[in-house]
Amino acid sequence: MPMPSLGYNRQVVRDNPDFWGPLAVVLLFSMISIYGQFRVVSWIITIWIFGSLTIFLLARVLGGEVSFGQVLGVIGYSLLPLIVIAPVLLVIGGFEVVSTLIKLFGVFWAAYSAASLLVGDEFKTKKPLLIYPILLLYIYFLSLYTGV
Repeated sequence: MPMPSLGYNRQVVRDNPDFWGPLAVVLLFSMISIYGQFRVVSWIITIWIFGSLTIFLLARVLGGEVSFGQVLGVIGYSLLPLIVIAPVLLVIGGFEVVSTLIKLFGVFWAAYSAASLLVGDEFKTKKPLLIYPILLLYIYFLSLYTGV
């Protein structure tokens, strides 16, 4: 949870973009999502790369100073909340209302984490314009996992 009160420093993540860590997270998410269908792994990686490209282009158009590597890393690492809620959904699968609330919590947590890491002080007023496509991307990732 990227909160300054917890000792979080956004500049550390933004100054040192990573590729292999987010790739490992995306591969873990795809392994959780596939249930034996290995052809889905390439689709999830493709959605991660092109979704990150779309977020990168939107951030640049809105005036943000981010690189593609930063966006790729942030979008990849922010899949962790969806990985965290996956075992919970397996346990609570029969309760539709609780399951839906947990899914919403995971998607909003992932979108908030990604937006907090990407949106700098230079375009704080335009944050909702970037949060919406990030939210849609994580809803799509969740739909790949749940099949809905």
